[in-house]
This record gives sequence, C-alpha cells and structure tokens, in this order.
Amino acid sequence: MKSRSFNAQLILVIVAVIALCWTVVLGVVLTQLSLNRTSTWDEKLGAIATQLLVTIPADSDFNGGGRPGLKLREIAGIEREQLVFQIWIDRKRMVAGTPGSPESPLQPDFSQGAASTHVENEKWRVYSASDSTGRVTVQVGNLQSIVDADMRDEAAHALALATVLLVIAGLVMWFVSQAALKPVRALGAAMRHRRRFDFTPLPLDRLPRELHPLVDSFNHVLKQLDEAIEGERRFIGDAAHELRTPLSALQAQAEIALRATDPQDKDAALRKLLVVARRSTRLSEQLLDLASINAGAKAPRHVPADLGKLVQHVAQEFEVYASLNQRALFLDVHACTISCDIDEIGILLRNLMHNAMRYTSEGGNVLVRCGYQAPVGGEPAPMVYLEVADDGPGVPAEAREAIFERFHRVAGTPVRGSGIGLSLVAGIAESHGATIHTGTGLEERGLMVRVVFPGIGEPRHPA
Repeated sequence: MKSRSFNAQLILVIVAVIALCWTVVLGVVLTQLSLNRTSTWDEKLGAIATQLLVTIPADSDFNGGGRPGLKLREIAGIEREQLVFQIWIDRKRMVAGTPGSPESPLQPDFSQGAASTHVENEKWRVYSASDSTGRVTVQVGNLQSIVDADMRDEAAHALALATVLLVIAGLVMWFVSQAALKPVRALGAAMRHRRRFDFTPLPLDRLPRELHPLVDSFNHVLKQLDEAIEGERRFIGDAAHELRTPLSALQAQAEIALRATDPQDKDAALRKLLVVARRSTRLSEQLLDLASINAGAKAPRHVPADLGKLVQHVAQEFEVYASLNQRALFLDVHACTISCDIDEIGILLRNLMHNAMRYTSEGGNVLVRCGYQAPVGGEPAPMVYLEVADDGPGVPAEAREAIFERFHRVAGTPVRGSGIGLSLVAGIAESHGATIHTGTGLEERGLMVRVVFPGIGEPRHPA
C-alpha cells in the first residue's frame, strides 16, 4: 500500500473545508435572499408611503377638481426615478406623483400593503397606504427588475466577502500547519544524517505535544536497539573468551597426542582431548541456543503442551548419561498443561538437568518434579511448576540470584561450567511469563530450582 503525503492530505482537507463552507454560505445567502427578497424593499416602501401620508395636512381640501399645485410638473430631460410615488384622492384623481411615474395607479385595486403589479407592461413592487377615511391613498413603488438587481448585488458582495475570508482562513491554516511541521522535518533530516549505531534519544523540546507519544515510542525502540546491540557486543566478547580456553586445550592435547611415543601416554592425551571436545561441543550448543533466543530468530509459537510428557521425553536422553556418570535420576511428574514453545522448553529442561547432573558428585541423586501448584496469595489458578533438585554442594543463598546471569560462575565449585545454562533458563522462563524460585535441594543440601508457569486447564494433584 502506497504511503500518503501528509501535505497532500492537508491541502485536500483545507480545499474541501473551504468548498464546503463556501457552499453552505452560498446556500444560506440564497435562502436568506429568497426569503427576504421583497421584505426589505417592502419595509422601505411602506416607510416612505407612511411618511408621505402623515405629511399631508389633515385639513387639506382636495375638492373642486383638484389642486394643480399638488401635481408636480414634468421637467424635460429628467429620467424616470427608480423609486416613484403617487397620491390619489378618492381612488380616482392623482394629485401628486414622481416625474415620469405611470399615469395609472401603481396598485389598481388600491388594496393596503405590499403587492407585485404590472403597470404599462412593467412589473412593479408597490406599497399602498390610505388614511383613516380611505379618501387619500399614497402608493410608493419600484421596478421589480431594480429590486432583483439590488438583491443580486447584495448576494454577490456577501459571497465575495465570504470567499475572501475563507481563502484567508485556508492560507492561515496552511502556514500554521507548515510551521508546526517544520520541527518534524528538521528532526527527520537530523535522523538521516546520524552516524551509524547512534541511538541517542530524539529531542522533544521543539515538537508539538501531540507528537510526543510517537517520539517517545521511537526513543523506546532506540533504547531497546541500543541495549540489544550492546548485549550482542558483550555476548561476542564473552563467547570469544569462553571458546579460547577449550580451543587452546584442544590444540595442546592434540600436540601431546602427536608427540607421545608411548601408547598409554597417547591414549591418555586422546581421552583428555575427548573430554575437552565434549565440553567444547556443549559450550557451542549453549552459545548457539543463547544467540538464537536473544536474537529472536523465530517468531514465538506457543501451543498447549503436557509438561509431564516433555519432562519424561528429555529425561530419557539423560538416562545413559546418569548411568555412565553414576548418578541417579528420579521423576515425580503429573499431567499438567502449559502454553509454550516446545523447543525452548526442551532447552530449559536439558540445561536444568545437565546443570544438576554436573554439580552432583558420583552416587548423587537428581529429582525432577512437575505438576499443578496450589495457589498462593493472589496467584491466579491454576499454576504449573517444574522443579529440579539435587544433593550436590549447592549454592550459598546470597549467590543464588546471580547464577542466572550470563557467564557467571560460583566461586569455589569443584566443577568448571560455562555459566550459560542457567542464563538460558532465565531467558526462556521470562519469554513464557514464568517465575524462578531457588532453594535448598535434596536432604537439606544441594540446589533446588523451581520454575512456575501460568497453567491452562483444571489442576490435578496440586503440590
């Protein structure tokens, strides 16, 4: 889908708003003029007619054939006035009138009020007013064409004024929006010219407040990228450091085996070479698992799975290992369902079991348990637990939290580990919304690691 230009959308909106407002103004003006097309002129004509009527003396004598002085004489060269009036006596005799006005009554039926009439083939708008006796009638009129032209002029002026105001408003909106977007454009230009891997937060001081949440989100993503890249740098450095020792040992044992002339010395060197190779293989597998999980190499695919069956499946892989290394592996598992990535839970189980096996001496015991956990406090039910306990040397209480950090090793332990296995466990548990608890292992010694998952389904055999 093609991206849309904000400026183009803004121009379109402004034009649409101006066109809509102009249409509304046009409709209002035309409606108003249509309703008041004659009322304004009627008021004017009525006012003039009334004023003319009240200015005639009450004792005027219009008998005797009329008073010639009341009829204005026509002056040659004077064009007809737009506004004309007539004064009629007894509806028969016009005693006064505007020069150029029709000789016949503007309102032939002499009805009171405003009306439209046709006189001498012309349409007039007329207002007629009579005195209380009905003898004197004043009629004031104007050509309808002049009234219509005046209304059209008023409409044109109103629409022109509305158009100018709307255009000015649109220009103001445009300039204001462009001024508001100027910091955004400047910010975009600054981002394009940033150096590689520069993840410093974007400034907010000049941006509109409405854009602060969006820029805050960008800054949050930049912070995450910075932390991820820094983590990868540390990982590469630590991995290189961890691989350097076994690789050096492999090279040394290989050289010893090549130089040995005694078959027993050669076999001893090869056995040490095999031990180092196995350790290197285990370390490489853990590093690959750690890199895969930290990088998010695949989208999470959590599906319902029976944790008890997963434990039994992984435990079968360790039966031979436990037998060869003279360890006893015990299972106490119950059917319990969790939503998980099966491959990652497999990695978690293998690292917990491998860690317990390695740090347990010959003849030691390892117990793996899983099932539904009884709700504690405000915990939602059901919760599923996975517990791996051993009777080895254990870990001091003050150091148990640190063992889940990458490449951390407990000082004084007889077995040298990579310091990766439990960090993998912590990362997988976090991605599954699980919590990790530690404690004393079997027979009040050793280490116990319990991972508590959000369960699905009805709990059975709660522990």
